[in-house]
This record gives sequence, structure tokens and C-alpha cells, in this order.
Amino acid sequence: MSAAVHLDTGIPAAVVLVALAALASRVRVVVARRTSVSLAGPFVVAAALVGGPLVGVCAGASTGAGVGALQGFAVGLVWEQFAHHGVSGAVTGTAFGLLAGFATNGRRASWRTSFLLWALPAPLLVAFLYIDETAPGLALAFAAGLLLAIAVGNLSRRGLEDTLAKERTRARVDALTKAPNRHALAEALAAEQARIRRGARPAALCFLDLDRFKTVNDTYGYAAGDALLVDLYERLRSELRASDVVFRWGGEEFVVLAPQVEGAELADFAERLRLLVATRPFAIDGRPRTITSSVGAVLLDETRPAERALEAAGRLVRKAKLTRNAAVVDTAVPKPSSLARRPREDGRRIERYLAAR
Repeated sequence: MSAAVHLDTGIPAAVVLVALAALASRVRVVVARRTSVSLAGPFVVAAALVGGPLVGVCAGASTGAGVGALQGFAVGLVWEQFAHHGVSGAVTGTAFGLLAGFATNGRRASWRTSFLLWALPAPLLVAFLYIDETAPGLALAFAAGLLLAIAVGNLSRRGLEDTLAKERTRARVDALTKAPNRHALAEALAAEQARIRRGARPAALCFLDLDRFKTVNDTYGYAAGDALLVDLYERLRSELRASDVVFRWGGEEFVVLAPQVEGAELADFAERLRLLVATRPFAIDGRPRTITSSVGAVLLDETRPAERALEAAGRLVRKAKLTRNAAVVDTAVPKPSSLARRPREDGRRIERYLAAR
């Protein structure tokens, strides 16, 4: 008895096969970074191998892809020629179905993705056809259970990936101020210098250190000092450009990375940072208190590695702390260095520098 005759007396089975193909088209399995594939193809092949051309067309059409209907029709026609050849027929039909799927869909994906989508399901399709010969109901249950297991596993994997992504995000955010921290700074510096190498304008890299912050903690308590740091970050973030990023370096120190700043504009930018702190009081212990800061600013460009620019900004802010409420700008022109390294290498170098601080 052929598979087509099976379904002449088993319309519910055909409906189940079409429904499984439709559901499989909604399940996308991640096979590589930023690459996911639909499971519809193998289920369309299974429907065509069991139900013939008509069911294959319906299963392919249920996935919303015209090529799927064509694939299901072609596989169903070929399978009708091999349906009476037992295991060899099942293997031949499966091979043709998978090759047809690869020919219609595989070229749009990588070889790894195509292998996962069309080669790995082959033994399962052969097992499905073998079971269908003796127990069609069990074969349908096998296909449904397989789809359910893959879908549940995929959901679990996505949930785990989302959790890990959130943890990575939290690892790059300062717990007190919610500002990006040193890890985020390392990534931002590597990305910004890569952008500059591609022809973009330089960026300002500034250290900002609050003056006499220890006095605030000693006089008003650590809670007041923490509140001041939060207020400072919020002020800088709201007053600067959307493209400017403020990072918490540690203690009362912050780092500001401002893209699109030329050398002639660096002193004005550093002075603006100083004035953002000094010209408007902060509320400390319920009363307005004037707080000042010291700023060290350098230009981040293609002439030196980002970690060297960051180190120079740190030296300048220490120089500004000698008089307090001052902005000291690097006016020296560094000698060009070899910047042929990849951004990932830059990131590792910056991470090592930050870890040593």
C-alpha cells in the first residue's frame, strides 16, 4: 500500500502533517551568531514523502513560501515512484527531498547552516518513513514530539542567551550611578579609534575628578557623597550631546568620550565640562553646595593607541588637581605610531591597561 493510499483514508493525518509544517516554519533555531534557520523544510519533505504531491503542496504553502509548495510537489512526485521499495525507497526519497531542499534554500545560507538544516534531519526522515509503513499514527506522534522537543530546547537556549546578555550588560554598568564602567570604556575606545582610522574626525577624551570629594563624605556622610556622584552623572549626561558618553572610572573620577572634536575645539570642550560642574550648585544634605572639578583632556586620534591617550588624560587631571577647579589640555602632538592592529586587538590592550590601574 502506498503512502498516498494511506492518506486517502486518513485525511486527519494529512491535516496533522500540514499543521506540523506550518508550526515548524515558526520555529527558528540559532545555528551561529546572528544566524537562525527555520525548521519548515524537513517537515515539508516529510509531508510530501508520506502524503504525496497534494499534501506536499499544502505543507509547503502553509509555510508562507512559494518555493516550499514547489519543493513539496516535486518531492511527492518522486516519492510515488519509490514508495514500494521498502527501506531503499525511503532512503532514495529522503535523499531527493533533502537535495531538493538544499537546491531551493541552501544557496542562501552558509555551508554550516545548510548542513545542519538538510543533512542532520536525514536519519530522522528515514526513521519517520519506516515507522509510517507499520504505524502511521506513531509516525505522526514521532514528528510532533520531535518538533516539540526542538522548540522547547530552542526556547530554553534563547532564555539562557537573554540572561547572559543581561548579565554582560550589568557587568558593563556601574552599580551606583548606572553609568558605563571601565569594561564599557575599553570597548568604546577600541570602537571609536577604529572609526577614526576609517576617516572620521578625532574625539575628545577627558578625565574629570571632583575636587575635595573626601570633605563631602567626611562632613555629610557617604550617602550624601553617593548621591552627589549620581547627580553629577545625570547632569553631565543631560547637558552633553547624545553622542558624548560619560563613564564611571572609579571613586569620584569620570571619563568623557566625545566624538567629532578637533584639536582646536578640545580646550573649549574641557572648559565646558569644568563649568558644567562649577556654575550650578548641587543639593547636598538638602542645601545647595558649590562643587568644583579638575579636568584633563587629550585628543583621541590616529597618532597613538587609545590606552596611551587615556594614560595621558590621567596625568593631566592629576596636574589640574594641583590648583583644583582647572582644565588642563594636552597641546603636544604625539608622533604617529603603527595603528594597523585590528579593533579586537586594541580592545585587549585597553583591557590590560585598565586592569593594571
